[in-house]
Amino acid sequence: MGTEPFFIDQVTKVLSSHVVEEHARDFDSTIFYGKETLPEQIIETAKRFPMMGSHQLVVVREAQYLDKTIDSLVPYLESPQSQTVLVLCYKHKKLDKRKKSYKAIAKSGVVLETKPLYDNQVADWIKDRGLRYGFNFHPHAPPLLVSFLGTDLSKIDKELEKLSNRVEEGEEITPAIIEKHIGYSKDFNGFELQKSLGKRDLEHSFRIIRYMASNAKKHPITLTITVLFNFFQKLLLFQGLSSPSKAPTVLGVSPYFVKDYEAASRFYSMKQIAKVIGHIKDADLKSKGVGAQNLPTEELLKELVLKIVSS
Repeated sequence: MGTEPFFIDQVTKVLSSHVVEEHARDFDSTIFYGKETLPEQIIETAKRFPMMGSHQLVVVREAQYLDKTIDSLVPYLESPQSQTVLVLCYKHKKLDKRKKSYKAIAKSGVVLETKPLYDNQVADWIKDRGLRYGFNFHPHAPPLLVSFLGTDLSKIDKELEKLSNRVEEGEEITPAIIEKHIGYSKDFNGFELQKSLGKRDLEHSFRIIRYMASNAKKHPITLTITVLFNFFQKLLLFQGLSSPSKAPTVLGVSPYFVKDYEAASRFYSMKQIAKVIGHIKDADLKSKGVGAQNLPTEELLKELVLKIVSS
């Protein structure tokens, strides 16, 4: 149970591979979905004996949908069938520890609670996860992956799996490889927009905006505004540093990204950055309907970009 579904999926995957031998899986493995399953069905199946192997596996995905009726499982949970491995995947929330079902599970089985990693832990997790795929990461590559993909572990793992089919075994995974095979630099996004604005490149910024506005679901304006605000806020901090070597610690970024702030610092003074942050806050209000009604995303972003470059 817990708020990090990736670990729940991984444990379930391992159990599915090891509890029942491959030749017996069609007979001794059952998958239920909490949204469309009654506790009685789970109990009936769990009480059966395996047909082909030593154990049977019963997996209940989305078990959180059984929350109101899960205590109906208590009679079975207190006296489980010894040749059945019952797995309840309780995603995105926790089973109330006061419930009889939780107490029964904790007594006769195992409770695994999963929690999301902190943002600053994800890059190290990527290094460890990469070892499973035979990767050797350049120090700057994991933080770059986090910048491109965010902190969704399932999404990151899928991209690492794809990458394992595109590079040679033992090849060092560099930022260049990340950008080529995974990064969205070939696409247009807020990350690319901030780099373009950092160079005051109005023409390229407008191209990015047109693309992002045509893919509003993938690039919501609230996220774009947040990315720009964070960039210029950190740029303001960078301008106040006595030495660029302090940037990674003060800004909370990978050394790989310091070059973007160094480049932008040549185009914006502290006074100009303060104006830019004001423009971004105004655009945020307009995107929420304050001071501008039904202004199209592309027009709002064009207006913002023009003000930023003209600051």
